[in-house]
Amino acid sequence: MKSSYYNIVASITGGKVLYNTMYKNIVELSLDEYKLLLKMERSGFAVSSEEESKLLKFLTEQMFIVDDNLDELEYFKLEWNRSLYSSGVLNHTILPNLACNLDCPYCFESKTGRFMSREDEENYLAWLEPQLVGTKYLYLSWFGGEPLLSKNTIERITEGILRMEKQYGFEYAANIVTNGVLLDKKFTQRVETLRIKSVQVTLDGDRDIHDSYRFAKKSGAGTFDTILENMTGFCRDDASDAVLSIRVNVTDENYGSLPALFERIPTVIKDKSVLMFRWVYSHSNGRNPGKEFSEKMKGESPITNLIPLYQLAEEMGFTTNSFDEELTYNFCECDFDKAFLIDQDGDLFMCSHSMEKEESVGNVSSGFSSQRNFSRYARFVNTTPFEDEECLECKILPLCKGGCRKARYLGTKVCSDVRWDIPGYILQKHQKAQLFL
Repeated sequence: MKSSYYNIVASITGGKVLYNTMYKNIVELSLDEYKLLLKMERSGFAVSSEEESKLLKFLTEQMFIVDDNLDELEYFKLEWNRSLYSSGVLNHTILPNLACNLDCPYCFESKTGRFMSREDEENYLAWLEPQLVGTKYLYLSWFGGEPLLSKNTIERITEGILRMEKQYGFEYAANIVTNGVLLDKKFTQRVETLRIKSVQVTLDGDRDIHDSYRFAKKSGAGTFDTILENMTGFCRDDASDAVLSIRVNVTDENYGSLPALFERIPTVIKDKSVLMFRWVYSHSNGRNPGKEFSEKMKGESPITNLIPLYQLAEEMGFTTNSFDEELTYNFCECDFDKAFLIDQDGDLFMCSHSMEKEESVGNVSSGFSSQRNFSRYARFVNTTPFEDEECLECKILPLCKGGCRKARYLGTKVCSDVRWDIPGYILQKHQKAQLFL
């Protein structure tokens, strides 16, 4: 036997917390138990007492101790590739428009105001249909722009997919990322029929600071009260099992307002939502190219100042979810073969941050359209972290899965925020686990 390579230890008062980044297991050990573990490691896990035998059995069951012959890196590579080439699964993201009813200063998209035409809706469904032969699952994300400006397009494409679901026998599910302003009662009542399983809405702090970021494009009016009312209605009235995912964008300016935001969110939302925090990063394009919104609080260890937010939210009864908690092998929705973003013109892209026309690899009306485009797509899919020696030796590789594929495809690398404060990360997981005891 041997200790898993992906075990990481953090200290707490009177003991240690053992966390495994591969299997996502966490355990609290007393100092005596930890000393016993170290003793067993030195002996090659030869046990000499009933106490050692019990500890060995428990830690083996939880995969903190594994068979000496298990090559964990090769196992991770296998599961990573299985996930990438998952048989019978299609993942598509559709931008029914590149327009928005808000004018957020940090938005990375260059809004064209264009909407998907009826012809391109039909072209998408025609392009999709041959791919559905043998497909087991189709997952679709509605993105934008603001997708709820295109409710009719969402309805028509969903109707077409559901017709094909009956014909080809696959399972269909969708999610939607919206600013929440148009998440009204009428749409909430359609969520189940549209097979939407997750609705993501963004808040930018408490009312005043949120309204200074997320305001109506035409009137300049704040949107906080409307969004909160719509989220409340969704959580109260939606009869399906759809989850509300609340993304809180964090900046230097709004950081201090977040405790007040937590206080303002009603219980009906807490009971049907998952909360996550994301820094607002600067972008090279969009409304304010290069502007830093989070430089001071994000600092050189981006996770450090997010940890207290997760801890406070959990103490106040929120369910939280950072990107790395589930036992998955893909970093984002782009990390699948046959995963495409389809924009309002029917152009095919490999990433939701890749919507400049020169980055398109084809169109729903013509496919890849050239061998060059197919080669670009193939190179993107074949981009892996497994030729990077630093990644191969990193104990948090199973958390970040190699990070952003597009960044690596372009010759750079974006390490997980966790890397810069691993003990703090583990202690936040420890607190969260304690709340469920």
